[in-house]
Amino acid sequence: MFMNKQRILKEAQKIASKYSFWMVSGDISHLYGYVLKTQEREYDLEIKFSKYFPKKPPELIFHDNIKSLLGPFQLRGLTNWNESIEIIEILDELKSRIENELKSKNKIEQDKIPITQKNIKTKNQQDEEYITPDLNLYPPEFQDSVNFSETPSGDNLFYTDEKNVPNSSIQDSSSPNFTDFNSEKYITSQDELFINSDVSSVEISTELALIQQEYTYDKIEENIANIVVYITITLTKTFLIRVNLSNYPKKPEIIFPDEIKRFIQNPYQSLTKLKHWDEKNPPHIVDVLHEIEKKLYSIKEIETQLKKISQEYQYKSQPENFFAIQLILLTYGFKKYTLDMDITTFPKPPKLNLSSELRDLIRLPISELHSIKTWNQGKSEPIEVIREINWLVDKDSRINFELDLLNATYEEVKYDPLTHSLNVNMKGKMKTKDLTFEFKIELPPDYPMSVPIISVINKFELESQEEIKQTLNESFDDFFNEWTTYSYLIDLFNLISKKIFEVSAVSCVICHQIECPTCHLKIAGSDESCYVECPHCERPYHKHCWEQTIKSFGKCGFCLQAP
Repeated sequence: MFMNKQRILKEAQKIASKYSFWMVSGDISHLYGYVLKTQEREYDLEIKFSKYFPKKPPELIFHDNIKSLLGPFQLRGLTNWNESIEIIEILDELKSRIENELKSKNKIEQDKIPITQKNIKTKNQQDEEYITPDLNLYPPEFQDSVNFSETPSGDNLFYTDEKNVPNSSIQDSSSPNFTDFNSEKYITSQDELFINSDVSSVEISTELALIQQEYTYDKIEENIANIVVYITITLTKTFLIRVNLSNYPKKPEIIFPDEIKRFIQNPYQSLTKLKHWDEKNPPHIVDVLHEIEKKLYSIKEIETQLKKISQEYQYKSQPENFFAIQLILLTYGFKKYTLDMDITTFPKPPKLNLSSELRDLIRLPISELHSIKTWNQGKSEPIEVIREINWLVDKDSRINFELDLLNATYEEVKYDPLTHSLNVNMKGKMKTKDLTFEFKIELPPDYPMSVPIISVINKFELESQEEIKQTLNESFDDFFNEWTTYSYLIDLFNLISKKIFEVSAVSCVICHQIECPTCHLKIAGSDESCYVECPHCERPYHKHCWEQTIKSFGKCGFCLQAP
């Protein structure tokens, strides 16, 4: 069960409108104050609300002045407690009992005073305004320190002006009515209270009290109602939100730092509490802060998504919006396409802006993308949308690019677009004789996301060739066990050539050609070569292809690790 803070705040407001009460050490559920103050003493008590309030009544702790005056007593409001009873009704009952008891005692004291000492107006004194009091009735020290003015009701609930805080300095310790009250037991410093004497509005006092229970804030200059609230979202991100509630219950003025203005935009439109503000029944300022915090907290999740994207794709943030990015899709032959994506709406689907060139390549409206149609809020991620678009861009050009690579190395390459199948003849010199291998490759509909199916058409008649067949199958297994969307068929045939034939045809993992497209030197096999390896995956590159890849992409095109 949780404490009903809303009910406690309402009770505190009503108490503060009539009596002088303070919060103890900044705790709204623990109040200290008095229901009556005379020239001699204050009749003070504490109110403690438990987590079961209002199902159970609060605990009232009566201090010595009340206990010595009333003795053992019970209050009807506490004895007959139900949730509809207000605490101020119980305080009214307590005050009434104290006043009645004081009247009764005063009457008895008056009866004991000799008639000659009573302040009676005679007929000759009717025109006089005051009777001079008999100063012999008061201790000498008390005459100078006693305060005869009556304290008005309705003190601020969180008032900390020292002259209004209960303090024994107004009484002399020699007085028989002196109460040894230590104010530091309740208020150790003004920093412990939510509000100081600069604020006179009970509503503003309550709002600031509620804010400080959940957030750290500083006041701006000397205006306690003009504050800067600190909202911490991540270990590295704390936002400073300026809130001016001087005119509360009117709509507060809220100013955001530039970093999140673009994210929240116009708070009076994007925040429900502000958009539907009702001065007659205003929401608490802390509820507005909760709504802001909820929006800002999504920044943490968005940053996580950006990190995932950066691990696979190169992008740059837009200057006007940190969460709007321009992606660079690097496809075959180092051809680049740009894609604009705004993930401010995450965990909802991202907003996409495709160029006409990209739209022609993917041949689908954005709403028909599989990753958008099946978007599951809370599970789906923007990286899935990027992957699908990247795959659609690659889909048509990928096969053509693969065919160009194979045709540059092997003479007999045939492709059937209806069956999505390839026939490749590979000729090579072996130790005994030259041999030609015939391969059939079937491409799945979602190639290269899925592994192709490859088979050897040759019929091996000699027993010695059975060993070759086994070696081929092992080559297939080795290659497809490490298959990724960055794997190419030319790499498979290079692997086969390296295992079977005397002379291996090594090609670049990026351009997939034997000769460098820049300097025209072979990648290996001669004194002069253009060759370098990735330090992580050890895949072979032309030196110029490696340099171009790092310059454009910043990482290895195969293992995606930076050098």
